[in-house]
Amino acid sequence: MEELNPVTHEVYIEVQQRLFQETRMLREERWREWLETMVEKDIVYRAIVSQLRFRKDNRYTGDKDVPSLDENWAGLDRRVAQMESGMQWTADPAERIRHFITNLEVFEGKNPNEYVVYSNCQTVRNRRVYEEMTYCYGRNDVWRRGADGKLRLTRREVDVDERFVSGKNHNFPM
Repeated sequence: MEELNPVTHEVYIEVQQRLFQETRMLREERWREWLETMVEKDIVYRAIVSQLRFRKDNRYTGDKDVPSLDENWAGLDRRVAQMESGMQWTADPAERIRHFITNLEVFEGKNPNEYVVYSNCQTVRNRRVYEEMTYCYGRNDVWRRGADGKLRLTRREVDVDERFVSGKNHNFPM
């Protein structure tokens, strides 16, 4: 594993606050604002669910990671447009979503003004009367400081802990 250099305390707090701002923005359903102010145009946004196999099981040679989401800017833009259309049945009635971010680690990236961010997350979604879904996952992000001085998400890789998606879908930003 490559050695990463930790950032200063000031940068750590700035990244932490940006992540908290992101979760609040998403909870308030400010999808378009999130996409346009927090996400870079060259975004890679992936979520995987890993097949859990016994270590000695060598019957399968394929990739054990199955993508649940694999988006770029255009794909995220289409998802936002769908939410804005009012035709997204999973969001009517509105969901209550709460994101928790823990175990935050922030390191200098390969390029200047780029930060590698590791975190563990839990998201709880509530819909209607009896629908509650909880997701636990790890995130590996890359945030880049733009010309305007703001941090923007340029890469997010989500590793979902559950083997089978027990909730209805992953139709929410993780």
